[in-house]
Amino acid sequence: MIILASSSPRRIELLKTIYKDFKVIKPTFDESLISKDNKDLALLESLEKGKSVLNPSYFNDLIISSDTIVKLNNKVYGKPIDLEEAKKFLKELSNNTHEVITGYSLFYKGKVISKQVTTYVTFNKLDDSLIEKYVTNEYVLDKAGAYAIQDDDKFSIIKEIKGSRNNVIGFPIEYIKEDIDILLSE
Repeated sequence: MIILASSSPRRIELLKTIYKDFKVIKPTFDESLISKDNKDLALLESLEKGKSVLNPSYFNDLIISSDTIVKLNNKVYGKPIDLEEAKKFLKELSNNTHEVITGYSLFYKGKVISKQVTTYVTFNKLDDSLIEKYVTNEYVLDKAGAYAIQDDDKFSIIKEIKGSRNNVIGFPIEYIKEDIDILLSE
């Protein structure tokens, strides 16, 4: 059995591209327990999310967990607490290149693979009216950095992406699949 330690609709959809049958368990880890200044924040949060669903009855199951952060000039942008904070995030990311960092962890029969993937995203210059329209028309409160690459067709906020597009969605499935294959073959 494959267990996804996430309730993110985007991660569920991406995992469906490689596995049709899996179970979703929402992790119980409190993300506020890890300092936002930690350079391995996404990696540590993915590990703790996976551990929060790990129990002896899942020993022979593959557990997949992940966490994504957005980082600009060493400032971490998680999920905004409200629309005002979302607007502030987008203004700060405007006309800049930021990092999207996803940590993912795989647990299987006592073995753990845990890695981070970084993608560089450059935003177009966003004016206040576009930001207002964006946060009004898209649900941004469950997204690190207050944006989703999937919305870009409608709003053209992204100028350039260097790296994994799936990573920007929050689940670098191509890297995860490669490590699953390695883990299951050992």
